[in-house]
Parts: sequence; C-alpha cells; structure tokens
Amino acid sequence: MHADEIRALEQALIKTKAGAGCAAMMWGLCAQAGGLDRTGQDLGPLFENGRYLSVETYTVRPRIQGTDALGKSTGQVADDYTQWGFAYKQDVNPRTSVLLMLSKPFGLDIAYSPRQSPLFGGTQARVSSHELMGALRYRWDEHWAVHGGLRLQRTEGHVALGGMVFGALSGYRVDFRPSTEPGYLLGMSYERPDMTLRVAATYYSAIRHKIATRENLWPGETRTASTAPQSFNLDVQTGITSSTLLFGQIRWTNWSQFRLHPQTLAAILPGRSLADMEDTTTYTLGLGQRLAANWSGFVTVAYDKRSDKAALSPLRPTDGRLGYTVGMSYQQGQFKLTPWLSYQRLGSVDISSGGTTLAAFDAESATAFGIRLGYQF
Repeated sequence: MHADEIRALEQALIKTKAGAGCAAMMWGLCAQAGGLDRTGQDLGPLFENGRYLSVETYTVRPRIQGTDALGKSTGQVADDYTQWGFAYKQDVNPRTSVLLMLSKPFGLDIAYSPRQSPLFGGTQARVSSHELMGALRYRWDEHWAVHGGLRLQRTEGHVALGGMVFGALSGYRVDFRPSTEPGYLLGMSYERPDMTLRVAATYYSAIRHKIATRENLWPGETRTASTAPQSFNLDVQTGITSSTLLFGQIRWTNWSQFRLHPQTLAAILPGRSLADMEDTTTYTLGLGQRLAANWSGFVTVAYDKRSDKAALSPLRPTDGRLGYTVGMSYQQGQFKLTPWLSYQRLGSVDISSGGTTLAAFDAESATAFGIRLGYQF
C-alpha cells in the first residue's frame, strides 16, 4: 500500500462513529471448522462389547496467518491446543449397558499479537468447555436399541478487542466466569451383526448458561445468557468384505443459536452479539481394513462447507474445511492402541467491512496427532 492509501484507510476507520466501526465487522467467533466444535461428540464407546475403558489425547497445530490492509502480517493467530477424553462402558445385563464419558467438546484459541498487525493487534478470544456425560443403552431385540442420558457441561472464556479497527472500543475486555449447566441426549440404533451394519442417530440438546460476567467498561458483575448449541449425529457403518469396513457420519450443529450479549457492550451496540455464526454440517467418510491378525488401518475424509456469510470478524480467520486422517490399530490381548495423524486444509477468508478488505487469510492448515488406548475386559 502507498502512504496516501494507508492514510485514507486510517481516516475511514477514524471517521466511523465511536464503537460503530467494530459493530460493522467484528462480530462472530468461529473455530477452524464446525463452529467451536472439537470432538464431534463421538458416542462410539457405547457400542463396544463387554466392559470397555479408553483414554485418548491429541494435539492440534493450526497454521493460520494473514496480511492486513496496511500490508502487515497478522502473525500466527491460532494457538496450538491439546485435547483429552475418557470413557468407561459396562454391560448391566444382556440388554442394558451404561457409559460414563468425560470430554472437552467445544473451544476456541485466537490471539493477534500487538507486535504484528496494527489493525487487529491485541484482539483475542479464549473459550473452553468440559463435559461429563452418563448414558444408558437398552436393546429390545437383536437389531433395535435406544439410548439416552444426561450431560453436565462447564464453560468459561474471555474476549478482548484491540487494534485500529475497533476505534474507541480497542482495549475492551470481557471475562466469562465458569458456568455449569445440565443437558441431555437421546437416540436409537439399528444393527445387523451378520453384516457388521450399524445405523445410529443421536440428538444432543442445547444447554443454556447464565454466565457471571465482568467487563472492563463497568465495575460490577452482570449475567450473560449463552446457549451451547443443539446437535444431531447420524453414524453409519457396514462391512464390505470380511476384512473391510465402510463408515461415515453426518453431523449438524445449530451454531446460529449461540449468542453472547454482555450487558455493557449491548448498551453501547444494541442488537449486536459477540458470537454470530451459521449452522454447520460436517460430512465424514472412512474406510477401515484389517491388515493382519493384530493390525488394522483406516483412512477418513471430512468436509465442512464454506459459509454463505461474508467474514466480518478477525475472530473468524477460516471458512470451511477439507480434512484427511490416517491411523493404525494394534491389538494385543485385551489392549488396543490406536495412533492417528490428520491434516486439515482450512478455507481462505477475506475479512471485510463496507466493501473494504481489512485482512486476507490464505493457504491455512492444521495438523493433529493423537493416540487412544482401549482396554476390553
């Protein structure tokens, strides 16, 4: 950019009404794929045979870096993060089984360094969640079963706004204190053991939080209503040959119901939300192959469609996803070890306001490595 173009951009930002400039472009928290989704709320352990215990951990390394309208690099804006999960399943009797599961279903880690982009430096968002779930499955015959259970979800986070694009609101920060609320899940499944066929449908309810909130624009504590979205998973698997399994999932999540209106900010910018996202649908298709007596392998492809909305927020630096995962399983007696590696190609984004591009993010990606240890007894 030439000096006169930079001055013109600065003046366009300064002339915006105090706070209204950010209202035009900043709202919308979105992770790399599927909203803030980090697990897909997998219910696979519920269908394991006998008593089953598993622990899993994986690390994700996003590589998301853009260039702002002043020609400055944004730097790496998405932090690495580590996930973990635990599951224990047990048969109560030949028809009934129970599952206890602990996971971190949703999260976000976005931060712009103040030493990089002057337009966005200091902007950040952190969201974390933990969920304890108890589920029961009842088989009324060889093929049909129903399942359901309760979920207890704890969530917390903060958002900070920084940089020229936010005008008078640069420096604003809101902290969302931990909130714990209940929800539920309901579903049913159909199985044909002779074909290794299973079709399972599961609905996860929305969970409504009333979060204790502190904003640096107001000395007191207020309450912010927030809704963790409802979702629906359809899982299908079928044997192709005696050693080959085809499997897939369609997952819909109602992210459009996730809204955040901190009271002080809402008074300054009526009708605006710190979270403004579209519903997401994720498609996954995979193939598993037994390679030897103790070894098997699998590959999966996952796809998230690009949003129809223009990217209005630096907290949404990606749009859509195409992901590839490969993994191996080694079983020795009652133990099964499953390492896997994933590469995610993340959709490019131009963050704009009033037809002016404020930042461009291209060629973004994320890699992940995980391992699961299962014990059947």
